Amino acid sequence: MSALPGAILFMKPILVSLFRSVFALFLIVSVAACATRPPESDPEALAAYEEANDPYEPFNRAMWKVNSALDTVILQPITWVYRTIVPDPFRQAVTNIYANAKMPLVIVNSLLQGEPGRAGIATKRFLANTVLGIGGIADPATAFGIDNVDEDFGQTLAVWGVGDGPYLVLPIIGPTNPRDTVGFIGDTLSEPVGLGLDIADKKWTKRGWTAGGVIEARDRNWGIIKELMKADDPYAFARSAFRQRRKYEISNGKTEQSQEEEDLFEQDFGDFPQ
Repeated sequence: MSALPGAILFMKPILVSLFRSVFALFLIVSVAACATRPPESDPEALAAYEEANDPYEPFNRAMWKVNSALDTVILQPITWVYRTIVPDPFRQAVTNIYANAKMPLVIVNSLLQGEPGRAGIATKRFLANTVLGIGGIADPATAFGIDNVDEDFGQTLAVWGVGDGPYLVLPIIGPTNPRDTVGFIGDTLSEPVGLGLDIADKKWTKRGWTAGGVIEARDRNWGIIKELMKADDPYAFARSAFRQRRKYEISNGKTEQSQEEEDLFEQDFGDFPQ
């Protein structure tokens, strides 16, 4: 997660062309932007370098600054207006709608990971909130004690044995890695509401839905990002917290992490958009 949380998405056509440009740029700058590997004679520095798994740190820090600037100039002001004029109950309803809309993907990814039990829980949650919650506006599933399940294609790839690769910070997307980038593309292209609007050729409606998701994710992570930016080195803290959070999600909560990291990425990351 970053100043632009992993939940942040832009329109699908823009994303496709953006990723082509990003990876072309990444290939060009990666050679010149590689962090210097410490010599074998300095084992402590070498261990820290390998633990960070951030060989493209100069490039990543540059992208972090770009994302922070975009957030400060564009997304943060828009979200501030949204938070100011829309009452809390209505904003919570919007959050509920977007969370419920992604549940079909959660169900599919649970099955792909060989976890029918979690798929069943996600199905019950989706049905309860869709039917009794009027399309997900309300969240009766939580009142019924139905646990929340959060799976994505990046987690599925991890379960299938695909390594995460080096840490990356991409324009707009924020903290990620090669595995989660592929997962992000897969989740974005198969997002149920967006896919349905594409099939119905409702381009502007789809763009509005996607833009709304961006603002909702920024609103949901408002306090988290504010605390993140107070860190002595927000970039390094976000890198550590992102990696720990992904391990936690992939293991379905079986990986230990600090309370600070838990609080930082309690919401979808990335969400952002996780």
